[in-house]
Amino acid sequence: MKLKTGIKRLDELTGGGIESGSRNILYGPPGTGKTVFAMQFLWQGLQQGETVAYDVMDKPFPRLIAYFKSFGWNIEPYIDKGKFIAIQAFPHFSPFLQDPRVTYFSLDDFEEMKRIDKFLISAKHVTRFAAGDFSEQLFALYDLKYMETVEDWTINWSHYDNIVNIDIMTATAQKDSATQRAEDLDLNKAHNIIYFRFNEEKLQRELRIIKMEGSEHPLGWIPFKITSRGIELEE
Repeated sequence: MKLKTGIKRLDELTGGGIESGSRNILYGPPGTGKTVFAMQFLWQGLQQGETVAYDVMDKPFPRLIAYFKSFGWNIEPYIDKGKFIAIQAFPHFSPFLQDPRVTYFSLDDFEEMKRIDKFLISAKHVTRFAAGDFSEQLFALYDLKYMETVEDWTINWSHYDNIVNIDIMTATAQKDSATQRAEDLDLNKAHNIIYFRFNEEKLQRELRIIKMEGSEHPLGWIPFKITSRGIELEE
């Protein structure tokens, strides 16, 4: 079963959206539309009555709520109803208080990650999960064998619990060998990969579907705009 992204033209080009039970990577430099894509995908699920979850990796939760609202997507009623579940590996420091609406954990604690996946997210019948924004440098800080185990768990969890799992990964401007190995691991494990870029010559954002299992799709770069309604692909 495919889940619509909420980006009409993209759903048409992929024959209905993203396949359930898949591991997906949104990859590209900062400011190219990756986070908006993930947010729009989650919002589409909420509009269809689904339960969704977000690992708010890169910003405090109130800022994410405000970001959603900037597109007219008010997620607060869904948070109150338990339809939008927030977890967060974003670090907190004293004296800044943690948000009571968020379940916090550490990326170093694999057992806690598995517990949250199974007994919070899966138990609530989540159909869509997004995580990020992660940087390649962050992945490179962890032992590769540890990260491979985390990746394999994520793939199994997404597949058997029928969840579309999306990771937002920010590309670095320059890569050392450790960063390149981390990138290779993450991309090689993914079922579906979408690249994002800013075309400096044409002054436009573009995305490219590098890999989409079970789907016929265009191979070239597709221009898009970020509007007040989210991402809109150009013809």
